[in-house]
Amino acid sequence: MLRNLARPALRATQRRCASTTVTPSEIPLANLELRWKTLTSQEQGSLAKQLEQAQAGDWTKLSLEQKKAAYWVAFGPHGARAPLTGPNHSLKVFVGTSAVVGAAGALFLWIRAKGGEAPKTTTKEWQEATNEYARENKINPITGISSEGYKGDGFVHIPKN
Repeated sequence: MLRNLARPALRATQRRCASTTVTPSEIPLANLELRWKTLTSQEQGSLAKQLEQAQAGDWTKLSLEQKKAAYWVAFGPHGARAPLTGPNHSLKVFVGTSAVVGAAGALFLWIRAKGGEAPKTTTKEWQEATNEYARENKINPITGISSEGYKGDGFVHIPKN
């Protein structure tokens, strides 16, 4: 109930003002790609609205300049789509990538150095025993170690010297 009483007082203090923006005259579209950076952000916005209004109608009635300008505004290399180039950009990318790869390599070597012994299942004797177990229990009898005429190494993955 208190909420309903506060609303009329709030409405009485609110005022609406008419928009004071003046619609600018049409901005010429010739050589827009070259002039885009020299336009202010307000001019760029009004140009985009101007093109949007033109596209709202029949597209076959658009001039070639309007079509080119609409494509440029929508897909041109400006704003967020501007290419990231600057002084020494390639060098910065190379150095940054090298630093990340180097840090990853150092982390790998540190973890490898701090690791314990290799598990006993990686020894050659264990893997040969696994082969015998697979043959006794006929594991993978169609194409694997238990198949007739099998000539592979089975579970042994230690390189032969």
